[in-house]
Amino acid sequence: MKNLLKTIPVMALALLLGNACTNDDVPSGKVSIKYAKLVLKIGLPQGFQDVDSLVAFHVKVHNVSTGRDSSFTVPNITREAVTEGIPPTVTLDTLTIAEGLYNVELEAKAVYHSRLKTPSTVRGNLMNHTIVQNGADVASSVIVNLFSPNMDNGFVIAEIHAARTLRPSGDPYTGDQYFRITNNSDTVMYADGLFIGESAFQQMIHQDYKPYILDKETPLQYLTKVPGIHGKDKKYPVQPGASLIICDNAIDHTTADRNPNSFDLSKADWEWFDESTNPRVTDIDNPAVPNMERLYTYSRTIWGPHDRGFYAYVIGFLGVDSRTYLTDKAYQYDYSYRFVYGSTSKDMKFHAVKVPNTWILDAVVLAIKDMKKWNVISPTLDNGYAWFSEVDHDKNRYGKSVRRKYNSKTHKLIDTNDSQHDFETVKANPWYVFK
Repeated sequence: MKNLLKTIPVMALALLLGNACTNDDVPSGKVSIKYAKLVLKIGLPQGFQDVDSLVAFHVKVHNVSTGRDSSFTVPNITREAVTEGIPPTVTLDTLTIAEGLYNVELEAKAVYHSRLKTPSTVRGNLMNHTIVQNGADVASSVIVNLFSPNMDNGFVIAEIHAARTLRPSGDPYTGDQYFRITNNSDTVMYADGLFIGESAFQQMIHQDYKPYILDKETPLQYLTKVPGIHGKDKKYPVQPGASLIICDNAIDHTTADRNPNSFDLSKADWEWFDESTNPRVTDIDNPAVPNMERLYTYSRTIWGPHDRGFYAYVIGFLGVDSRTYLTDKAYQYDYSYRFVYGSTSKDMKFHAVKVPNTWILDAVVLAIKDMKKWNVISPTLDNGYAWFSEVDHDKNRYGKSVRRKYNSKTHKLIDTNDSQHDFETVKANPWYVFK
């Protein structure tokens, strides 16, 4: 049966949003503010044809300029039988909102026509949309496309320590960064071929990169993997609830000549090791701990995750063998943006590798608190962000990590594909016991 989603009017939303913006977004001492009308619509992909209703519909509008949030619950959206099928968009309402730069986030629960399908979370995300007045009675419109995030249990990123630590002298110490990856399922999983990648795009620089591929693929500037082929090799079993530590230098960093404030990583499962082209900048190799297999790097020396938290990190399995991945042009990404300064313009060209989003098991976007500017990866992979820096160049970030929250009732790490909800900023500890 073909169906049409039908929304209950939400006129109160416009009134509430206008009032919220009046209270929150007028700078101190100002008595007037310009408002604009915005028609808020949701886009429905093909996969929503079996949806009976969207319930518990929540809308969050974030004013990027002021940092203010306005959150609202929208009445349920239901469907009725028609012959035309599902329309591509459904209008929620016309909002009256203060002019400015906004992010819009939507979340709802999809209830399916087939009672065999469990209701699931759906989301929508629109970043950095400028809303301006087009005239007293003229409304602009935006479409926020809904999607179903992948929240299947499996390997998840449990902790990222990128900030480094401080020596007793107060100097930053390098080499003790790590990723903790946990088997969040109820079955034994194998880590053979598991990759870690760093996004090519970063939070502090937002450009109109072309060609745009984030809806289907993720550009990476660093990619390394556990040796082996996923689905074929089974040398590295990981028990349910067990974790892997993949680190920079797999040594005891707590010795007096290094940093007593750091960690003993000599028992890590793997370390990433970089062959530097600069003899003055070399990596440390512990022969007792196996090395990751590096596939791609932008660096000519050694790599480490950004210590202020500008990038996103993904884990997954390659869908092809390493040789094919490195030689097939399908996994190479040449991109550019148009640099304009006064009367000067130039195409700035870059190169990275890329992986299909379907290869990615989990992703975590990092950003400075309240400074996420755009989606450096698809929001279907991570609809939020985690942070360990409250401000740029935060001197208090050292020794901190982002760690996934734990549900003591289900004995699982929380994974909703929204890192702002799933992670917390904590004192780094690679051997932390979840409880």
